[in-house]
Amino acid sequence: MEPSMPLPGSNASATTAEAATRAHNALDTAVNKATPVVNRVVDKAHATIDRVAQSAAPAAEAVQAAVNKTQETSTRLMEACATSVRAQPLMSIAVAAAIGYFAGRLMR
Repeated sequence: MEPSMPLPGSNASATTAEAATRAHNALDTAVNKATPVVNRVVDKAHATIDRVAQSAAPAAEAVQAAVNKTQETSTRLMEACATSVRAQPLMSIAVAAAIGYFAGRLMR
């Protein structure tokens, strides 16, 4: 062999190193191009989440107000029934028995 000829393994190593460098550079270029797009998508996603949260807050408050009102109404109704039963216990028993009788007849 002549001394000016490259060794068979050295050319392959150089080619492999060049290919790896090109692959790294291509990856870096792709990341640099994709980063602004990804950042815009993330920013839009955050904005959408904020809008949904702001829209949901009044609805959640309205539902909570309805629940509170229903609880208050239920409590008042229970107190009124309890007061009525205490005032007229025999009448309450008779009404309950009549309702039970008619409910039983309807269920047959």
